[in-house]
Amino acid sequence: MGELKDYSGPFKPDLKLTDFSSEALARLLVAAGQLYLGADGMWNTLIRKYYGEEVAHKISMEVWSHNFKHEVDRPRKAMNIGGNDIETLFKIWQCDPGWAVMFDIDFKLSEDKKKGTLTVTRCRTLEYCERHNDMWLLKHACEDLDGTYIPASCEYMNPKIKCRPTILPPRKSPNDIPCQWEFWMED
Repeated sequence: MGELKDYSGPFKPDLKLTDFSSEALARLLVAAGQLYLGADGMWNTLIRKYYGEEVAHKISMEVWSHNFKHEVDRPRKAMNIGGNDIETLFKIWQCDPGWAVMFDIDFKLSEDKKKGTLTVTRCRTLEYCERHNDMWLLKHACEDLDGTYIPASCEYMNPKIKCRPTILPPRKSPNDIPCQWEFWMED
């Protein structure tokens, strides 16, 4: 691992990501996650503006019907994560720039690793929706996208992994948990 804590010094024509410290790379990963989610949000906003909510919903669902598999496969490959159980899925999501890198999430796994809980303790998408009173986006993100593609990710990983939300927005207070999901392995 490198020693560079940032890139405030002189230009290095032979710079490699491995020249940066782990803290600098973590900041860069968070910035990448912000770019990723920001581009998705802006794209959705503009489709809604120019073509309406129905078209935005349809296109967004279609985009994510393909992309959710990449959100499983790419972090898995990049971080050499093996397995096909709940623990594996949680490890992948912990590394996903659009998921746990951007949201504060607590993952709990039972001792036998056949049950798990994912609790989002801070959701920047929900905070945005609350600030802008955008109930359409809140429903779309939390119910339509997450409600479809979190279970689809489980199915993609292993058809025996099942899940359900136990808490979903809207929330009554900003102090409430944004969302929570439980996972289990079917026999």
